[in-house]
Amino acid sequence: MGWPVLVIALLEFPLVAWGSYHFARRLRAGQYIRPEGPQGHVAKAGTPTMVGIVPLLGLSAGALLWWALGGAFSARGGFALASAWLAGGIGLWDDLLSQRRRSSQGLSPGQKLFLGLGAAAVLFLFFPALKGVELVVPFSQARLLLGSLPPWAAFLLLLFGFWGTTNAVNLTDGLDGLAPGATGIVLLGLVPLLWGQGELFGLALVSAGAVAGFLWVNAYPAGAFLGDVGSLGLGGLLFGLAFSGGLVFLLPILGGLFVLEALSVIVQVLSFKLAGVRLLKMSPLHHHLEEGEVPWRHLLPGADWPEPKVVVRLWLLSALFVALGILAA
Repeated sequence: MGWPVLVIALLEFPLVAWGSYHFARRLRAGQYIRPEGPQGHVAKAGTPTMVGIVPLLGLSAGALLWWALGGAFSARGGFALASAWLAGGIGLWDDLLSQRRRSSQGLSPGQKLFLGLGAAAVLFLFFPALKGVELVVPFSQARLLLGSLPPWAAFLLLLFGFWGTTNAVNLTDGLDGLAPGATGIVLLGLVPLLWGQGELFGLALVSAGAVAGFLWVNAYPAGAFLGDVGSLGLGGLLFGLAFSGGLVFLLPILGGLFVLEALSVIVQVLSFKLAGVRLLKMSPLHHHLEEGEVPWRHLLPGADWPEPKVVVRLWLLSALFVALGILAA
């Protein structure tokens, strides 16, 4: 069944690109720019957002077609898709609130965490069917059977993995093409690691094609944005594939760029609250690297790179993390 899934993945690219373009043209939901963000982003206000639902629909349709053609189907594939759509559902709610309020503010961070807790509780219903999953320990031949963990430990692993991955991808979605490009790189890295795991291998390959199709319209200058439905949904997909494929301990390495983006926000907040001064020009990390000045003092100098250069260089960094993750398997 290798050829059918490859053909489906290749078809995802033009279909999602076409669907994203036409969905964006008909959508009456424009991006609202947060006032404290980079001033160079003001011109992006009004760009169609929430278009990230198109690659989610595309990869889901591709997975269904793969299964209809005789591809393997199990709870592992269902878990990965459920993770993507539960996270995407939280993002969709956030996007709709933002549109209703005509503001960049949707759900509060606390509300997102609470909804993420509910999503993790739903995903934990798959736990009995996933007990046979062997978790890869990085840089080791050791394997840890998921079913050997106490249920409370397995739930905490699921919860913090879901929270961390979805929010880290969401934070990375701040420059044209950055988040979908980095996500596509991680998905391609998951393909060889999931080789022999049936529908997970197929879903990773199909999803890479769908994300590449969206990148066609999201590349600089972006004609459409993922929105939280897309960025949270893709984060949920990465987590779902990694958790059900036994790669959850490898995910922080494979997604090292997302980890850096999330840590930059944490460090920025701590430095300001504890020392009264910002460490970075602006967080997340990609904004610190962008060209432009800010009126406040910061300890680390920015790179002052134009947006496309920041994106491509962070893609390269993401590829290095993926290579390291593959070596760690």
